[in-house]
Amino acid sequence: MSKTISEMRRQIKADLKGLTKLALEGSIKHSNLITKHTNHSHNLLKIYTESKAENKRLHNVIDIKQREIDDLNKQNTDLLWHLANLQKDNGSLQEYKDNNEREVGM
Repeated sequence: MSKTISEMRRQIKADLKGLTKLALEGSIKHSNLITKHTNHSHNLLKIYTESKAENKRLHNVIDIKQREIDDLNKQNTDLLWHLANLQKDNGSLQEYKDNNEREVGM
């Protein structure tokens, strides 16, 4: 009977050794997985931050361009207004010229 207990102890020690080895391997794999996950999360956060900064920069460029467009539209409107006034004055002068030519021609 003592032999069976001794064999059982050896078997239990061997089983425990195997289980400990498997637990250690599982722990190492889990640690590697956590490390990879952390690295991926860090990279994604870095990409997100860069993308957000680029997006902000592009919004600033759009705002600057929109202000330039607004200024050019204002200048264009002012020039068209000035052109309309010049055409009106030219029409008045043309009418005055036509009236004077009729008076001189008579």
